Amino acid sequence: MSSEFPTNNDDLLELIKSYMVHRPCGVHNSTAPCMANGACSKGLPKPFREETSITEDSYARTRRRNTRHTYRIGDKDVDNQWVICYSPYLTWKYRCHINVESIASVKAVKYIYKYVYKGHDRTTMQFGRSIDEIKLYLDARYISSCEAMWHLYLFDMQEHIPAVVRLQVHLPNEQPIIYRAEEHLDMQAVLAEYDHNTTLTAWFKANEVGNEDIRNTLYQNFSSKMV
Repeated sequence: MSSEFPTNNDDLLELIKSYMVHRPCGVHNSTAPCMANGACSKGLPKPFREETSITEDSYARTRRRNTRHTYRIGDKDVDNQWVICYSPYLTWKYRCHINVESIASVKAVKYIYKYVYKGHDRTTMQFGRSIDEIKLYLDARYISSCEAMWHLYLFDMQEHIPAVVRLQVHLPNEQPIIYRAEEHLDMQAVLAEYDHNTTLTAWFKANEVGNEDIRNTLYQNFSSKMV
């Protein structure tokens, strides 16, 4: 990871000049698209740094030495202050703009989790003019060709290890009974008429009368054999 112009690889230098340099803004170009409230929304140019350091929120501030050497980009001369943090290998391999940052905070786990489980890409579109206070929107879903093929081949989209199954367990004759108070006023009649198997009692009965295959089935796997 680097935030400087490479000095020992001319080919990589040309790639960095083409893809990883922020075009001058601020006092150099007040009409740049990145300008917001009179300042660059990306925080550039970055100050010079002799060494890489870690901020209080665990972000890395990469080294940007003042080499006093500038490169001509468009009609401006730029130095290391305008270089966007990059990975030399990724830039060399894919030859496009790839911003690479380093963060060591535990918040990174939450950030990664959010992106893994946020679901499909979505877009909101509005057609015509809304004639009601509640506007008419279409929530469209886009699935890439790679994900479509994954679905077609019936591959698992996610996996939980270990699988957790909540098993109903109760003491003899103490299984839960569900009734409507307004319909069943006589509780003794409810108890007398109630003959309902729970998953636990059904498992016991199946083991009494079932074949060898059923008797060798564990409680948590019972639903895969008997429904």
